[in-house]
Amino acid sequence: MASTVPLMDDIEIGDDVDDTTSIKDDFAYHNNVAGAPKKIRMGFLRKVYGLLVVQLVLTTLIAGVCLFTPAVKTAVQANSWLVMVAFILSIGILLALHVNRHKTPLNLILLAAFTVVEAYTVGVIVSFFDKLVVIEAFFITATVVVGLTLFTFNTSKDFTKWGSALFIGLWVLIIGGTLNLFMGGTGFDLLMTIGGTILFSAFIVFDTQMIMEKVSPEEYISATINLYLDIINLFIEILKLVQRGN
Repeated sequence: MASTVPLMDDIEIGDDVDDTTSIKDDFAYHNNVAGAPKKIRMGFLRKVYGLLVVQLVLTTLIAGVCLFTPAVKTAVQANSWLVMVAFILSIGILLALHVNRHKTPLNLILLAAFTVVEAYTVGVIVSFFDKLVVIEAFFITATVVVGLTLFTFNTSKDFTKWGSALFIGLWVLIIGGTLNLFMGGTGFDLLMTIGGTILFSAFIVFDTQMIMEKVSPEEYISATINLYLDIINLFIEILKLVQRGN
């Protein structure tokens, strides 16, 4: 879920802000992106979606190499234990990124490292699927993400209150996925996959609206990571659904 870290608990609106005031000073008058001046809002959105596009392109390239290069595909499949190493690395990098998320360029370096580790994990996963299945899942995911983003940008409904329900749903999915490792039921696995697809679609709507209305302009790194993980997880769930369909 999106990270919301207000710079102040109580903010009183005073005199007009001078054009030369820094972003931090401007934000002292507005406790979230929605209340910030247009220049700050647009700059924040450009940062978030600019970084997100770079992450997704890098992930696509690395995963594509794992899928379409026979030697690499064989290597990653033969050393699938490295996925666990990548998982541990991603947790460590995320913790470091959280601590240093406001320190440029360290935050961008850590974000790049996190993206490479996640991209490798995705690459290992897609290497076990048929190429056409992966391509189909890619385009379905892209269509869903664009559609959900446009919907969220244009709707007047408030989805920012979904946080608690989505968090509970995520834990249900994690516990259910763990149980599925031992139960191995086809019907239960399908149910979990459908549930995961719906859950991460809802997370995209929630996190997009949080970015538009609730998050501090300084939290562009956290906002980018949230959307990136939403999209990656949605892709994996759709990939499993497409595999079943074929």
